Amino acid sequence: MYQFLYRIFSTPFGYVMRLIYQFVGNYAVAIFLFALLVKVLMLPLSIKQKKSMLEMQRINPKIQQIQKTYAKDQRRMQEELQNLYEKEGVSPMAGCGTSLITLPIMIGLYGVVIQPLTYFMQLTAAQITEIATRLGFEMTTYSSQIGLAGLIYNNFEKVADVSDKLMRVSFQLGPIDLSQTANFRAPSALWIIPLLSGVSAYLFSMVQQKLNPNQNAQTQGTANTMMMMMPLMSLFFAFMLPNALGIYWISNNVLSALQEFLLTKWFQKKQEQEKLQ
Repeated sequence: MYQFLYRIFSTPFGYVMRLIYQFVGNYAVAIFLFALLVKVLMLPLSIKQKKSMLEMQRINPKIQQIQKTYAKDQRRMQEELQNLYEKEGVSPMAGCGTSLITLPIMIGLYGVVIQPLTYFMQLTAAQITEIATRLGFEMTTYSSQIGLAGLIYNNFEKVADVSDKLMRVSFQLGPIDLSQTANFRAPSALWIIPLLSGVSAYLFSMVQQKLNPNQNAQTQGTANTMMMMMPLMSLFFAFMLPNALGIYWISNNVLSALQEFLLTKWFQKKQEQEKLQ
């Protein structure tokens, strides 16, 4: 099942990552540009999500009044809320598309990072086995390809003839090997990426709260919870997975915060112009 999902999502992502890498020649920069490309392609959905959220904030006082009036009659409350949404032309689910697309993106990128020889370099299983045999490398786990890819960088001349698609890729970012996974019990330079992932997730959550202050008590409580949970989740998973994925999360968090700021300012300016008409 997992292999099937990876083939669906990781194969096209691998082609895109390969093209970007061939253009910039830096693995970390390629991941950042991939994150930027994803943001650009998802911008229409992000705009729709932002618009929906602002519309919900606009009618929030009416929502609170209905919830207060029909607190003891849940069925009537739902009917009145639905009537309100129809009257105001608002859909609470209008901005869910962005969230739903996040999972296949992560699945696809995970496959590219974990199995770079298959999806990034587009080698066949036979070619990968040939390379491993020549370099005396034992493929023991699903993520062994990353280690073999690192070995290829240092011994490229020994295996260059296996395929014209084979690339000599460096996974180094300064002292950090992006193909490695940070060990929580062994402090090292690898800790930098998980820590930055957690910090960037916290900053993104903080930007969201600052730019969207008009929330009801329930929504505010959820936002506060997410503000604490998202950084912890980012930190946890960044310690569990290769640092290359951490680079994507950091890039995505920074770009998301910038997008949130720009879209908020754009909608605010648009609302001000509409009031003047």
